Amino acid sequence: MCNTVDSLEEEFKPDIDDLEEKKDIKGLIQALENEDYLIRKDAARSLINVGDESAVDSLIHALKYESWEDDYTVLIAVRESAADALGRIGDKRAVKPLIQTLYEDSDEEVRWKAAASLGKIGDHSAVEPLIESLNDPSWGVRRNASNALGNIGDKGAFDPLIKALNDKDWHVRKYAAVALGKLCDERAINPLVNALNDEDSDVRWKSLIALGKIGEPSVKPLLNAFKSNDWHMRGRAAEVLGKIGDERAIKPLIRALNSRDKTQNKYVRGRIIEALGRIGDERAVDPLIKALNDQYIYVRLKATEALDLIKSKGKGSWTVHFDNGEFTFDYPNSWEIIETTDEKKVITGGIDNNSMLFSINRLDDVEDIDPEEFAGILKNVFLMQKSKIISEVGFKARKMDAYMIIGENPHDVSVTKIMIVVFKRKDLLFYLWFASAPDNFEFFDEDIDMIVKSFQIKKF
Repeated sequence: MCNTVDSLEEEFKPDIDDLEEKKDIKGLIQALENEDYLIRKDAARSLINVGDESAVDSLIHALKYESWEDDYTVLIAVRESAADALGRIGDKRAVKPLIQTLYEDSDEEVRWKAAASLGKIGDHSAVEPLIESLNDPSWGVRRNASNALGNIGDKGAFDPLIKALNDKDWHVRKYAAVALGKLCDERAINPLVNALNDEDSDVRWKSLIALGKIGEPSVKPLLNAFKSNDWHMRGRAAEVLGKIGDERAIKPLIRALNSRDKTQNKYVRGRIIEALGRIGDERAVDPLIKALNDQYIYVRLKATEALDLIKSKGKGSWTVHFDNGEFTFDYPNSWEIIETTDEKKVITGGIDNNSMLFSINRLDDVEDIDPEEFAGILKNVFLMQKSKIISEVGFKARKMDAYMIIGENPHDVSVTKIMIVVFKRKDLLFYLWFASAPDNFEFFDEDIDMIVKSFQIKKF
């Protein structure tokens, strides 16, 4: 009789790994409501990987907090995984429950997962609750709230993020700097310059990157940072100046390259050389040729790369020609063009085992279709492939109409994030297609931003 009872319990105990492998959403939703708390926990974690819109209501229910749950640690893991899964699914129905979690849940890890998920969903109704979370006692919550506010991009978060830039915890200051860079507000320049003196190196580095995202208005303070006696600061400032590409940096960079000051170690010299290569001005050619004889092979290799880049870029841009038109764009020397037999140009980027695929596609005689309409066609392709659209937006860029869509395409064991930016001028249309693992989009964020911002269509 006992054996019969045991077999019945085994029969009704779901195999979560099998359900996840089969992408059995219905089965995982049922498991999420199982009386066994451990099964609930495992089901919630599996829904992080395979969940879709059909799981939203059950995940919202699993997210609800009641004070008696404090006595059961496993239920904290259920709520934490539910918050994470809701962010990955990206359904706006989850916004209010996640905000409620920010206010009410007793566990800091659940709250910071909720903050991160609100940033992924990107709904502006979460801005005020996230601003309030910048005062949360947990630095993890404050950190993720800062990052989420940057992802949402609401200017109303500017002043609170400036305050967060002085938080007692370096994690929070770091992500406040990242968020301010995403807002691209020139008012952040002076506070970010002050953050270049932060005691934490990560905060200083992210502040430099943020200044770089703000762009040309940051050049002067970056040049001041380049005068620092801290060689780490000099090297990083040179790197950011190169990414901005402003010609005001050329002479100071060349002077520094020719200098034998003790702060000009091989690391700094390498960053200076990379920056000069990115800017692509011919005034840098002679100093770079001299650097080919540097005592350090690292510097000599960087000089070779920079000279090749300047030679390839001509006036500072890579140019790919077509029969009756051309477009120009800048990109780092870690990207490489792969020629194909048709008019598509495929470019790959790879750094430290990360990879990104980028293709450039052209359509002629499309005067009657605008970028949004064309994006709608691509969206239908997404849906037929069981992919989902995360966000979309139209904008104007350098006399071109443009439209951007971002989606995710699930695979058996992974997810591919896809970003498509459509540009049109007169009867000529191009669309840029980026594809990689979701985490790589953050890794290549600056490169993608530079490619999109510098893209042009020139009609002969």
